[in-house]
Amino acid sequence: MSTSSPQRREAPWAASERQTSPERQTSYEKPTTDELPVPDGRQTLDELQPLEEGPATDGPRPSDERPGAASSALTAVLTGVLVGAVATAMHGGIWYLDGWWLPWGLVFSGALLLCAGLWCGTSTRRVWAAAVPGLITYLIAWATAYLRQGSALVVTQWSAPIGVVGIAWFVVVFVVVMASVIVTGRWLARRRTR
Repeated sequence: MSTSSPQRREAPWAASERQTSPERQTSYEKPTTDELPVPDGRQTLDELQPLEEGPATDGPRPSDERPGAASSALTAVLTGVLVGAVATAMHGGIWYLDGWWLPWGLVFSGALLLCAGLWCGTSTRRVWAAAVPGLITYLIAWATAYLRQGSALVVTQWSAPIGVVGIAWFVVVFVVVMASVIVTGRWLARRRTR
């Protein structure tokens, strides 16, 4: 067994930092093109030829390709289940003041659902994917309100503020689905015209 320690190797950028002059290390100004060293056999910036006019590639860019339908559906459904459960649980948050009540949970849940719908639509580049999280949220809210008698999660009675917020939650989900689809559709149309 050897008692000597292995030799330490330097990172490639460490050697170049040591070779630079002290005056360059303290200067934070960008060097001009005349100050840059030119390796042998390479052109300077002034000698480079401009690129030809036209597209840089013959085919679609990787950023223009959209994921497959199965991947888009899986993304939208999983996002809908996660966000739908969280938003339905949070929609009933009410801040009670002197005779007033502020449904902060309804606003927060609507914004969360809108963000999820827009993310699904724009990341998959499919308009229908923008609607899926909202539709799944609607199913979750409906199931928690009506499949079990006396549900405390989604109350739909006009007699109490929580009931008004529960009914309003269904309206907010509808509005958010429509907004997600419209905004995603316009975004995709604008992106295709570029």
